Amino acid sequence: MKIEQASMEDLAEIMSFYSTMCEVLGEKDFLPDGNKGGFPSRDMVERAVEDGSQFIGIEDERIVAAYIMDHDCDEAYHTVRWHINAAENEVVILHALRVLPDYGGRGFSKQLVKHAIETARRWEQKAIRLDCIVGNDIPVKVYQSFGFEYVDTVRITYADIGVPMEFRLYELVLQGKGGE
Repeated sequence: MKIEQASMEDLAEIMSFYSTMCEVLGEKDFLPDGNKGGFPSRDMVERAVEDGSQFIGIEDERIVAAYIMDHDCDEAYHTVRWHINAAENEVVILHALRVLPDYGGRGFSKQLVKHAIETARRWEQKAIRLDCIVGNDIPVKVYQSFGFEYVDTVRITYADIGVPMEFRLYELVLQGKGGE
């Protein structure tokens, strides 16, 4: 799989990819019944493409994987004690890391995480942070295999889910406090 920064020419295909992934995730037991579409939003993806923080995985001449990495986080991130104390612009948040089910089992998720870590280091970030909804344990194992450590569990109400849910927060320290 080739991983690259997305361009505006990719926007329609990225949105189609994420729409498919919302349908797939909507069938999972860890999500409540109701609307699970709309994440990430078109506005979020457009901003990420413009900012150079939307990445896509290409295989068979199509987008089969993607992630966003930026500085935006839910307010709940400010209520916990992270492993490293850093300003918002010194830490990136990993969002919407997804791989089409037909391409599962090929190590693509691991390639995306590795790419995100390398990118965060190039951007001279001190850490990468993320959240995973309680019950979605498969990605947690991938993140932990790269050294992400559990920090805390918080309640977050994301618009696409519509109700407060429990999310586990994870962090990978890249610089300082044992990460240099």
